[in-house]
Amino acid sequence: MATRGKRPSFEQLPLHPDDPPFSAWGLYGPEDNLGTLNMIVPETVVEAAKEIKTGVRIGLDLPMDFLARPSHNRLRLTHTLVRKDPRLVHDDCVSFNTQISNQWDGFRHYGYQKERIFYGGVKTEEISWPGISNETGERAWYQGPSMTPRLGIHHWCRQGIMGRGVLLDYLRWAQANGKGYDLMGDHAISVDDLQACADAENVELRIGDILFVRSGWTVGYTALTEDEKVRYSYAEPTVLVGLETSVKTAKWLWDGSFSACGGDSPGWEKWPALPGEGEVGGIGKYRLHEVLLNGWGMPIAEMLDLEDLSKECERLNRWSFFFGSMPNNIVGGVASPCNAFAVM
Repeated sequence: MATRGKRPSFEQLPLHPDDPPFSAWGLYGPEDNLGTLNMIVPETVVEAAKEIKTGVRIGLDLPMDFLARPSHNRLRLTHTLVRKDPRLVHDDCVSFNTQISNQWDGFRHYGYQKERIFYGGVKTEEISWPGISNETGERAWYQGPSMTPRLGIHHWCRQGIMGRGVLLDYLRWAQANGKGYDLMGDHAISVDDLQACADAENVELRIGDILFVRSGWTVGYTALTEDEKVRYSYAEPTVLVGLETSVKTAKWLWDGSFSACGGDSPGWEKWPALPGEGEVGGIGKYRLHEVLLNGWGMPIAEMLDLEDLSKECERLNRWSFFFGSMPNNIVGGVASPCNAFAVM
C-alpha cells in the first residue's frame, strides 16, 4: 500500500487498463476510503506542527448562509431555536444542503459521468436508492440501511485532516503582475501561473501538502449588490473562476503529491469546464472533479474564506501554515462543512 512512498508517474495512469482515465485505483488498497489523505501520516503532522510560530489562529469557513440563493435549487440553511420552557434552556435544529457554503466534496459527490462510477469502482446502486425529496417533492435518492458505507465522509473523521497547508494567493500575484481578470467570470488559472505564484512566494511544495488557491471569487461576490447576487445564482450556465481543465493541470496536481486541495470559489476548476476539454491540450472531456475525486480520491474544499489568511500570510511574508479540519461525522456523508482553521 502506497502512502508517502514513490508513486506511479502520471504517465502510468490509469493503473489498470479497464479503469477510467487518469485513475489510480488500488494504489492504497482495494477497499480504500481515504485516497490521497493516506499521504498524511504521523511524520507529516509532526512536520506540519513546525509551521506554528506565532500562534495566530484563523477560521476558514464562510457562513453557512453566505450565498443569497444556493445554486441548483439546493436547500437553504434553516436554523430554528427551540425554547424548553419552563426550564431556562435552548436547543436548536439546523438543516441545510452540504453544497451551499464552505464544504469538502467527498468521494460520493461527483462521479465519473460517462462511466457512471465512483472512486475505487463503487457504483451508484451501492450508495443510494429511490425515494421522494423533502426539498422539492420530486423523485430523489436516499441512502438505505443496506447500502455500503464505502466512500462516506465519516471515514475521514477517524483522524481528521491535519497537515501543512500552503496558500497560493493567485489573486494577489495576478494583480501584482498586471494580469487583471473578472472575479465573477470564467477566468482559467493555468499551472504555469500557479507555479509562478509559488515561486514568487518562495514557498516550497512538499509531499502531502494541502493546497489552497485564492482566486478572489469571494471578493467579487461580496462586492455584488443583493439583486446582483440573486441574478448571478440564476444565471445559466454557472460561471466560475478556477483552475484550467487540462492534462497539464492534472499532471501538475498529481506530480505535486498533494493530500487535498481547495479554494475560495464554489468550484475548483474554471466553469464551464466544457466545451474545449476534448480539444488539443484538453483532458479528454473529463472534468478535474471527476479525476481528482474519483480517480485519485483527492478531497476538494470549496467556498473557503481565505481573506484573513491572505492578509496574515502577506503580513508575515510566509505562505505555509498548520491546517486542521474535522468534517461532520455523518456515516455515508457525501460532503461536509470544512470546520477548518489555519494556525500561523
